[in-house]
Amino acid sequence: MNTEEAVDRGIEFLEDKAGYYTHKLESVKLEENIWVVRFDVGAFEEKIAEVKIDDKTERITGYERPK
Repeated sequence: MNTEEAVDRGIEFLEDKAGYYTHKLESVKLEENIWVVRFDVGAFEEKIAEVKIDDKTERITGYERPK
């Protein structure tokens, strides 16, 4: 999986499973075979959602909702 695929997988999860249709990429990095993709999902103020994706299986391994 490359960076673009990780971002696309994160967007797919946000839209299909988490219900966020407005999102802006904040950061993406690979940490020990886990992609950590952060999105700002807030409409009027910053709200950060974090999606973790396994590099080999492309499965979502974690999700942190905005507070």
